[in-house]
Amino acid sequence: MRIDILTILPELLKGPFSASILKRAQDKGLVEICIHNIRDYATNKHKNVDDYQYGGGAGMVMSIEPIVNLIEELKSQREYDEVIFMTPDGGLLEQNTCNELSLKKNIIILCGHYKGIDERIRENFITKEISIGSYVLSGGEIAAAVLADAVIRLLPGVLNNETSALTDSFQDNLLSPPVYTRPPEYRGWKVPEVLLSGNFPEIEKWREQEALKRTKARRPDLLDD
Repeated sequence: MRIDILTILPELLKGPFSASILKRAQDKGLVEICIHNIRDYATNKHKNVDDYQYGGGAGMVMSIEPIVNLIEELKSQREYDEVIFMTPDGGLLEQNTCNELSLKKNIIILCGHYKGIDERIRENFITKEISIGSYVLSGGEIAAAVLADAVIRLLPGVLNNETSALTDSFQDNLLSPPVYTRPPEYRGWKVPEVLLSGNFPEIEKWREQEALKRTKARRPDLLDD
């Protein structure tokens, strides 16, 4: 998989992709992450990437020309399955979306800033709009890193245990059950006996029951789906 991230602040994205699982995924050649500075594609003297909005009002708008120049250059080199815009008014990011995107080969993620991007970009180039929550960030870089992380960890070979991602919260519309590790007792707090029994059918049954219980208590809306 190749992920191209378009941003005016590429330095914000260096950290998330330079350690742990995401770094190992790149080192293994399982994903290629390319970060592009939109300012490099501005043609004006001062490399400005924003301007006042037509009709007046507070806040600047990301200019159409440098973003289109960058997208078109990338698309001239390869085909892209999705051109994604990270925006507060996009569709809420769900696990199903991550599952679908993990099957793609090439995707572009555009990070917004200011009051947003010129609407003509959304109308003519964006294929999917995604929000990571009902709140506003100072830019789309953090949201882009969240999306990339959620997708990359699903790629075959990224996680040491291939089945780990399949048992995560939301994969089957349930939250994950409680988990425990050694010691079996600490300060009088004990690990449930069933987990120490070695009876794997009973363990799986317990996990399913606990997952359902936790979902009912914390996210009953998931069960409505």
